[in-house]
Amino acid sequence: MEKIKKIIEKIFKEMGFEEPIIEIKKDNSSKDRETLEIAIELGSKDADSFIRDNEEGLIALQHIVRVIINKLGLSSFVALDINHHRESRKNELNEMALDLAKKVRRTKKAITLDPMPAHERRIIHLKLAEQPDIVTESIGEEPERRLVVRIYP
Repeated sequence: MEKIKKIIEKIFKEMGFEEPIIEIKKDNSSKDRETLEIAIELGSKDADSFIRDNEEGLIALQHIVRVIINKLGLSSFVALDINHHRESRKNELNEMALDLAKKVRRTKKAITLDPMPAHERRIIHLKLAEQPDIVTESIGEEPERRLVVRIYP
């Protein structure tokens, strides 16, 4: 874990960012494989460089870290967050999912969402999987892939 932390610190240093505060936790709750939850704290200006433009920088950094971790011989899934952005977004998406379920129940009509990244669609899929009368489906091709929410037939 300490080696991963040092590598991430070096990436930020080489990119000219301030030194981040990094916390790494192992999550073994998934049946498939362990998840390394990497929380990074940065100054707001530096954090914005990763979060803007639909999290492109955050997604790229997560990919780089995942490749490095795989090269170290670990087969962990990587969940990287900067300044609790994804945690906040997850809460927003869970609320939105429940609101969508209410609207679908009320109108009895399917709702198709705007395109969104796979990890965001997954959050909604998982939240609405808890609703026995609601079904979700992803349609289309990346980057235009969308989520459809409807009443279970």
